Amino acid sequence: MIQVARTNKPDVLDQNAENWTIEYLKAKQIYEESKTAEHKKNFQNIEKRYNQSEVKDSLKVMFKKKCAFCESHITHIDYGQIEHFKPKSKYPDLCFEWNNFLISCPICNGKSNKGDKFPLEQEGGPFINPVDENPDDFLKFEFDEITKTFLIFPKNNRAVTTIKELGLNRDDLVENRTIELSKIINVLELVLDRNQNEILQKFIDTFSEKDQYFAFIKTIFEKIEN
Repeated sequence: MIQVARTNKPDVLDQNAENWTIEYLKAKQIYEESKTAEHKKNFQNIEKRYNQSEVKDSLKVMFKKKCAFCESHITHIDYGQIEHFKPKSKYPDLCFEWNNFLISCPICNGKSNKGDKFPLEQEGGPFINPVDENPDDFLKFEFDEITKTFLIFPKNNRAVTTIKELGLNRDDLVENRTIELSKIINVLELVLDRNQNEILQKFIDTFSEKDQYFAFIKTIFEKIEN
């Protein structure tokens, strides 16, 4: 997880979000008062309006086509999901709020991980928001000598909750993360052994926030520079 700057609100939200929210809250109230199939369908149809291609495309650009949480590339294997940081089921007034949108892979956003969870302060939350906060203030991205894997370690209680509930150290993710980052380590060891500083800098310069697991890559390069 790395910090990401919020981009401008897409025009479709700028023009429609306010009215959509009014209609959505009204439809939700009607459905809750009379749970007919017709009211449910109307409520669900209005709710889906946030899932616009313009919104998703803006989020893909904003997050460099990576999951906001696990930093895995997603668009070459999945469409990606518009993630409500504060779940619309609990915060319906934020259903169409641009500042509440992230993009996520289907696993991080699945019921086994984030889903509709949003723990409050007394529950160890809230989750770390990579747009409003710097994940480096909460998380450590390290190679664990015991397990020989790249793991995320918490710096505080909110970090513990975020790592656990979002599954940021789930087995398949850790395995893939370790394979990818180990390739970088192997090349670095070769370059450093030969003391080729110019090549080292060129190699470092080939990486950017577009790369998977850049939080780890950045940490590796900072250690080398120090």
